[in-house]
Amino acid sequence: MLYYATFYKNLDLIRQMRMRYGLISDIHGNLEALETVLAELNNLQVDAILCLGDVVGYGPDPDECVKLVQAHTTVCLMGNHDEASLGDTDLSFFNYVAREAIEWTSEHLNPDSKRFLRQLPYTYELDNHLFVHASPHEPHEWNYITSWEGAEQSFQAFHQQACFVGHSHSPLVVGRNEHGAMQLHQSYPISFENNHRYLINIGSVGQPRDSNPAAAFGILDTAKQEYTLMRAMYNVVKTQKKIREAGLPGFLADRLAEGR
Repeated sequence: MLYYATFYKNLDLIRQMRMRYGLISDIHGNLEALETVLAELNNLQVDAILCLGDVVGYGPDPDECVKLVQAHTTVCLMGNHDEASLGDTDLSFFNYVAREAIEWTSEHLNPDSKRFLRQLPYTYELDNHLFVHASPHEPHEWNYITSWEGAEQSFQAFHQQACFVGHSHSPLVVGRNEHGAMQLHQSYPISFENNHRYLINIGSVGQPRDSNPAAAFGILDTAKQEYTLMRAMYNVVKTQKKIREAGLPGFLADRLAEGR
């Protein structure tokens, strides 16, 4: 906890620097995926790592993932599964598989992990970029951005050039020009243009849902003003075995191999 707090004291300095940031989200207790992504980010020599939330939920190693996030990230945001694991959320909004996993996670999180999760902020701003777990529109409500109308609502909710989100587990970049016209960007890197704004979903480290089982993460280069989506394959079979041994729903293991 002290290490994490020390990073927060240095955020003003970080905001003033042009840096390369590793962006991660939706780890969901998948230790193998997180370790693989952190190793990749170390090899890429990023200057800092930002986590957009959902460190826990679904996966079998919530405490271990919390410890790694504490040790390696500069900022971590609150996700809906993080919040739910603290016991302060109406679980009727979750499907039965997610609900069972949340209840399991809450029972297995140690007090230190819960203290860390409880103090997480919902949003973070850095160098004309906004970071939030689900949507800039009502960040506490965990809205999904699944349509052009939802994207437009999101653009209306932030003033920065780019907003980075997770939550849906599917990487996506929507650009909007000065006239309000929106388009999907499907090739990387994305170079930020003047008079254009961007809504960027960085995907999921621990439970991708875009038919690609490789862990997803991103690189934001504030010097070059560009964003790149990255993928890294991890030991899916090991994670699946641990999920089943923990007594979690088998579907949570099966889906990892298919990225769904």
